[in-house]
Amino acid sequence: MKATIEFDDDLYRQLKTAAAQRGAKIKELVAEGVRLVLRGADTQTKSRRIKLPAVKSRKPGTLRLTNKMIAEYEADLDSEDGE
Repeated sequence: MKATIEFDDDLYRQLKTAAAQRGAKIKELVAEGVRLVLRGADTQTKSRRIKLPAVKSRKPGTLRLTNKMIAEYEADLDSEDGE
């Protein structure tokens, strides 16, 4: 099926560039974008509500996070979601 879609000039230039970089046609890129939007509408994710401060500092005004601390915090959030 054919459809006419109007884009502003800047958006169309970006679309044309992105399609060229992927080696795809503009219509293929537009169709892919529409599929992503429609798929997202079916599977909207539940947003998480976090309590602030998410990470407490021992010394107010400073905070030194390590990757381990971040991973532990994310694991705690994931375990709360599974309850």
